[in-house]
Amino acid sequence: MRLFLRSMPCLLMGLLALGCGNSSFIKAKGRIVKGGQPFLTEEGEGLRIFFDPLELPPGHHYDSFAAIYDPDNGSFQVAGKDGQGLPPGKYRVGLQLMKSKEDRLGGALLGKKSPFTLEVTGTRDDLIIDLDQAKFDTLLAQAATPKKGRKP
Repeated sequence: MRLFLRSMPCLLMGLLALGCGNSSFIKAKGRIVKGGQPFLTEEGEGLRIFFDPLELPPGHHYDSFAAIYDPDNGSFQVAGKDGQGLPPGKYRVGLQLMKSKEDRLGGALLGKKSPFTLEVTGTRDDLIIDLDQAKFDTLLAQAATPKKGRKP
């Protein structure tokens, strides 16, 4: 009994440590829309979504976060590293429309070329990425047009 009483504080501390994750991280979720409707990829295509921080708090290193896209309903979720989400803040969102291991957009929506910026907060609201904001159809057509001097 005495051994049990002596080990109780350690046991409680261990249980508390297990329950204490980084609660400042957010499991962001949202939808990709085009023409006001969910954007659904075609057969054989995949959509890659990246959240790149616009501002870094002092003492933090740069880290980007990939989202998981659901091609059945156009939704996405950012689970973050270790499944805990991503830190709150402003992010530039990059997209790649993949087919046969190539970006059909030719990198037009990656990095600083992407017009999509979102703020991730603790609210339950869905994040919306509207492809019309980037003139998606025009970008897709331009990327499909062979450049002069290049073989199609």
